[in-house]
Amino acid sequence: MKRPTRLALLSTAGVATLGIGSAFAAVLWLQGRLIYPLEKIRGLTPNPAADHLERVTLKTRDGLELVVRYKPPAAPGGRVVVLFHGNGEDLSQRVHIAHDLTAAGYGVLLAEYRGYGGNAGKPRESGLYADGRAAIEFAMRQTPRLVLHGYSLGSGVAVQLATEFAIEALLLEAPFTSIADVAVTRFPRLPVRWLVRDRYDNVRKIGAVRAPVLIYGGDADGVIPPRHFAQLYSAVRGPRRLAVVEGADHVDVWAKGGADHVLRFLGEIDRQAQPA
Repeated sequence: MKRPTRLALLSTAGVATLGIGSAFAAVLWLQGRLIYPLEKIRGLTPNPAADHLERVTLKTRDGLELVVRYKPPAAPGGRVVVLFHGNGEDLSQRVHIAHDLTAAGYGVLLAEYRGYGGNAGKPRESGLYADGRAAIEFAMRQTPRLVLHGYSLGSGVAVQLATEFAIEALLLEAPFTSIADVAVTRFPRLPVRWLVRDRYDNVRKIGAVRAPVLIYGGDADGVIPPRHFAQLYSAVRGPRRLAVVEGADHVDVWAKGGADHVLRFLGEIDRQAQPA
């Protein structure tokens, strides 16, 4: 059998290196679209039910104007729940949650991100944190009694801001431990852990949250493996609860039982806050 020449070996190595380099470049190029699929967002039909909430324009600390939706609590001094949505939707896709919360007497602020919902700007991790701060600062001007709710990508925003602001509870729906951990699941043969730019490292941060934390998700979630829920729960240092909803996937947790867990959790906090 003829032995390969040195030139052939070098050519093979070069092709392999080029292939790996191209794969790395593709991951770096695609991660913005995987984390923030704006092409998909721009094709969404907004849920008209969002029009039942007041349209409010906020200004971020870096000068962007963002349109959000707000409804005050039924009673003066009541809680407001700030909802941070996922990466493949706009704020109007969270209206079903807003409806159930307002029906229970809570106020709701549907937060929005730069680049989403017709807002200017390009989404990135630091930018979404700035957008979340603007939403919370507005809500705190209405009431100091805030609860943060983060769904999927929004869990990364909610966890970060729960370490910065005094809140009464943190609710995480279908959350991940970190974007890097999710990327490893998607690209198991590449060192994506070192390539991910926007990390949203929830598992590292959540131990600094002192408010009660509810983590809930579906046992059939095919986007965020349910082990992420348990790992986050283990990292919480304050009062905590984990609810795994049987038969629910990534997008229907609220409808299949998540709503009951959230309202029960908030009700228990309300009762604990009442004077004896």
